[in-house]
Amino acid sequence: MSSRASRVLFAASVALIGTVVLPNQSAMAAGSTTYVDCSRSTAGTGTEASPFNSVAQANAKTYGAGDTLAFASGTTCKGALAPKGSGTASLPITLTRYGSGALPVLNGDGAADTVSLTNQDHWTIGYLKITNPAGSLARRTGLRVSATDGKAHTGFDIGNLVIDRVAGQTDKTGSLTEDYVQSGSVVTGATGANSTLNDVHVHHNTVSNSGGGGLKIRTGSMATKGGGVLVEHNTVKDVGGDGIIVSYADAPMIQYNDASGVGNGAYPFSGGNFAGIWVLGDHNPTIQKNAVYDTTRMSVADSQAFDCDWGNTGYCTIQYNYSRDNIGGFFLDCDGCGTIGGAKQVIRYNISENDCRMSSNSAGRSALHLYNNVLYCTDKKFDVTLPDESVVENNIFVGTADSRLPAKTGIQWYWNVFQGVPRPTANGIAGDPKFVAPGTGGSSIHEVDGYRLKSTSPALGNGAVITDNGGRDYWGNAVPTATKPNRGAYQGPGL
Repeated sequence: MSSRASRVLFAASVALIGTVVLPNQSAMAAGSTTYVDCSRSTAGTGTEASPFNSVAQANAKTYGAGDTLAFASGTTCKGALAPKGSGTASLPITLTRYGSGALPVLNGDGAADTVSLTNQDHWTIGYLKITNPAGSLARRTGLRVSATDGKAHTGFDIGNLVIDRVAGQTDKTGSLTEDYVQSGSVVTGATGANSTLNDVHVHHNTVSNSGGGGLKIRTGSMATKGGGVLVEHNTVKDVGGDGIIVSYADAPMIQYNDASGVGNGAYPFSGGNFAGIWVLGDHNPTIQKNAVYDTTRMSVADSQAFDCDWGNTGYCTIQYNYSRDNIGGFFLDCDGCGTIGGAKQVIRYNISENDCRMSSNSAGRSALHLYNNVLYCTDKKFDVTLPDESVVENNIFVGTADSRLPAKTGIQWYWNVFQGVPRPTANGIAGDPKFVAPGTGGSSIHEVDGYRLKSTSPALGNGAVITDNGGRDYWGNAVPTATKPNRGAYQGPGL
């Protein structure tokens, strides 16, 4: 069984148990459980009857394959937890809770990291509340996983955590930039030649009020990338920086996440640029089925929902996402912002409501294929800049008469629909696309049915056939490869 499969099996067993979170002891026969209850007045031996009573005791022990380090529900421990040891693919070490009641709280109390692992392998971490408040901002995290020894480290399942109030750095300018990069709710990193993190699954976490951002998953370098990165089903709210970033990974998947109020919170963003969900230095990254909304804090130039940033290679694919009311807009192409990767950017079957802005800093370095999206902007005019090499087709733009979409050599417009906003070329339909209920998007990827098409829509069955179109529309309807599809993000029959 693979390490990821074994961790999924563990998570399933936990869910079945309910409030008693420890896995079935017979399944853990190869290891032992160490218990910690920081409400106890005396230091014990680590058994359930005589638990450790401090983080220091937990740090003093080295854990092995199949072991569990469990904190008592309803208690709070202060200090920096840095447990030692590595598990194996079939027998990871588990850091979790025991007993019923509220999640145990691990409070870093201003330390650099509340929980940290360095040059270790095969850990499953879940069902804890992590916090790290302080009176001033600094390089600070809730959970950090690091590789620093020039080796590949593998097997990290980080799920079902609640992380709130981490006083990380919120200023991404000047000498504070690296402190900002290394701050957030969950931060992973690989430094030094050939260091990588692999098989990293970050899922079902709820993070908020963290200076520096939410989930920052760096797994390698431009020269040597980590693999097996999956970031899914996380809720990121009111963090003072980036919502989710995955960098230096091979074919990472970022899906089913919800990010709102990015840039705000108890430690609001204070300098430089940030974005909702973005990728940097990856090969073939995919961002799909996420919702980013209510970004109200404008950074210097960014604050977009989604970003294919510099250094990405292969394809940067952004598909089946929903964004709404982000002050920086829907999408940023920033391959020209650093080391050039030259990834082809494929932006398809997304719905953007009142974002109104797309920006590019490529200077001809990347190619964009923007197709079958809905871009609805009636509260202000469009502000759109595209890479010099762009193909824009089968989209529906709804905007204002004072908007101007870019029309210059290298940008090709085909088979789009334009309502309100003037057409940038003679090609395309000028008129009402006949949405069911436009402008009624909610706060999840499942609350956008108003952007399906009526039976009277002029956008039904007359778009351009696109090779390798992803196979389905926003709602999961099959997209034809031999006959003309609908324009916009909906491929089903007219309603």
